[in-house]
Amino acid sequence: MTNCTIEQIAAAICSSKRSAERRAKRESWPYTEQPVRGGRKRYYPIDSLPQEIRERIITHRILTQPTPSNPPGNAGAAPSRAALPPDQSKDSCAPAGGAEYPANSSFSGAGETPALPPGGDSPSSPGGVSFAAPARPRRAYDRNALWDWFARRPQSIQEEGKHRAEICLRLRTLIDAGLRARRAIREVARASGLPESTLRRWWYGDGRLLGAAHVHPGDYAPALAPRYAGCLQWAEMSPEAWEWIKADWLRAEQPALNACYRRLLSAAAEHGWEIPSYATVARRIEALPWQIVVLAREGEEALKRRLPHVKRLRSTLHALEAVCADGHTFDLRVELPSGSVGRPVLVAWQDIYSGKILAWRVGETLNQHLVRLSFGDLVQQYGVPEHAFLDNGREFANKWMTGGAPTRFRFAIRDDDPVGIFGLLGVTVHWTTPYHGQAKPIERAFRDLCEDIAKHPAASGAYTGNSPVTKPDNYGSRALKWDEFVALVDEGIRAHNARTGRRTETARGRSFDETFAESYGRSVIRKASAEQRRLWLLAAEGVTVRETGHVAIAGNLYWGEELAAHAGRRVVVRFDPDRLTDPVHIYTPDGAYIGEASCTQARFMDAQAAKDHARANRQRIRAAREQLAAERRMDAIAAAQRLPAAPQTHEPAPPAAVRMIAPRRSGADKQQADAIAQVDRRVMAMLDEWAAERRRLGTGT
Repeated sequence: MTNCTIEQIAAAICSSKRSAERRAKRESWPYTEQPVRGGRKRYYPIDSLPQEIRERIITHRILTQPTPSNPPGNAGAAPSRAALPPDQSKDSCAPAGGAEYPANSSFSGAGETPALPPGGDSPSSPGGVSFAAPARPRRAYDRNALWDWFARRPQSIQEEGKHRAEICLRLRTLIDAGLRARRAIREVARASGLPESTLRRWWYGDGRLLGAAHVHPGDYAPALAPRYAGCLQWAEMSPEAWEWIKADWLRAEQPALNACYRRLLSAAAEHGWEIPSYATVARRIEALPWQIVVLAREGEEALKRRLPHVKRLRSTLHALEAVCADGHTFDLRVELPSGSVGRPVLVAWQDIYSGKILAWRVGETLNQHLVRLSFGDLVQQYGVPEHAFLDNGREFANKWMTGGAPTRFRFAIRDDDPVGIFGLLGVTVHWTTPYHGQAKPIERAFRDLCEDIAKHPAASGAYTGNSPVTKPDNYGSRALKWDEFVALVDEGIRAHNARTGRRTETARGRSFDETFAESYGRSVIRKASAEQRRLWLLAAEGVTVRETGHVAIAGNLYWGEELAAHAGRRVVVRFDPDRLTDPVHIYTPDGAYIGEASCTQARFMDAQAAKDHARANRQRIRAAREQLAAERRMDAIAAAQRLPAAPQTHEPAPPAAVRMIAPRRSGADKQQADAIAQVDRRVMAMLDEWAAERRRLGTGT
């Protein structure tokens, strides 16, 4: 565009239209007339106007046209910047439009010529007048470090840097169009309402700012952002005083800083230390690394909670591939089987994939027998897992369960340790971090059980609270019966598994039961043999078989077909102490399996049980008679007549030496058998004491 109207000239020189017309007539500016609607209009060629007017027109057009948001050569789009606010100055020609800050460019070194403004191959004014753009050397700077620093600044500083970049982009456009830098700075400062000294500092830079003249246009925002550094100097403070207050404040008792400061003043008066104000000391304390503060005042566990954790994906597993177990003490007062009132414990095994609690046992104390029997329930009902995640409690890390494991947090590990149940079943044991509940997902299930079982309406009055300060008002008003408690636990866990709407990554709205069943049905599961299923049963040694073929365990009588042949002998009985009515398994002292024996006791008034027992005895007698009749079909004489004549044999010469075949039994197996026998003898002694106590309480003696 090479022509302009009188209105455009008046706006460029900041005068009225009438004053511009009088000056054009007075100085005889050449023009051409063109017909327009309503008459004819004068157009003044820019090339024929005075030099001052031409520069003003060019400056006005540059300041009023929008700045491109992505000029050529600026690769990598950056976020668009806010428009330039309108000028509020009364004595300046305010630009009519806004401008956007250009996108981030790929400039990476000094001496590179800035990108040309759009609209031509060479820099030219909007009026068509060409000028030579002077080359400006740039300073070397690290562009990546500059933008990284800018990204870490507060939002207010970033917005101020973008605003300065918009103004300097207009200044750059004027200079590239041919205006001298001083004239361009004056025009842009007047249009923006800024002091010329401020704009000159932004353009050329100072001790802190790089200056727009020395960086690529795409880096104007971080280069011109304010370098507010805050207080760079601290008030004088004696090094001994600083170390003294740090040692006082960085303690586990977490003393208040004002109390530490008062003690510091007393110590400073005695030692002659120089102490600044409390605000200065507080700022110094706040500048300490947060890791040091948390570790010193809150402890290592608090620091661990603030560190990042790894989320383990359950979706990579399948049902029964991995299980975890732990013990939980219920916050309930229960009448225990021993006769006392206490808080019972639960041992539970959870499938990690689905979150379902697979097996559980309750008892008076947390011990290895609960762990062993509950794990036996898991294997018998579902199968053998591949992995087990356990903590380092004695009830889990004992040699009976984990003997032969390469690592554990309990007991010494020796080469001749007997192989435990996990090792015999091929279960890989993983030891979780001690005192770290996040390592075992079952801890989350225990939190639900606290709400669903311990605070159930059926347990009202028996709840103790989870700490001495959270006891309810009705504390101690009731104690649950043992059978009531066991039924409440069983129902609570079944409801926990069946509740729908679970939001885990594997359940996705289903229940734990449904999630486990879906994966269990398409997985390969290992099953234990009958002999392996007897590994976790309690062993009672030295039990004598009565003449009637019975053995007595904890006051109950058991009888089996194979057991009658061992009357008067000592045998080993394996049984479940929580299910004494189930059949028991009989072994010889050297470990050979004899057979199974069933409980022969029943309630006194149970007539059906008596009839069933009599019927079974009659069947056994009938079977024995038939067997005896079969044995007596041939008399001794007939049998002797049918026997062939004995051939004459020759005794071979005796060997030079005889070597007995020793049984192949490792020392580890013998040690395991001795350890098992010792533990079982202790348990049997406890059971005998318990049975005697029951008889004493029943007779009232």
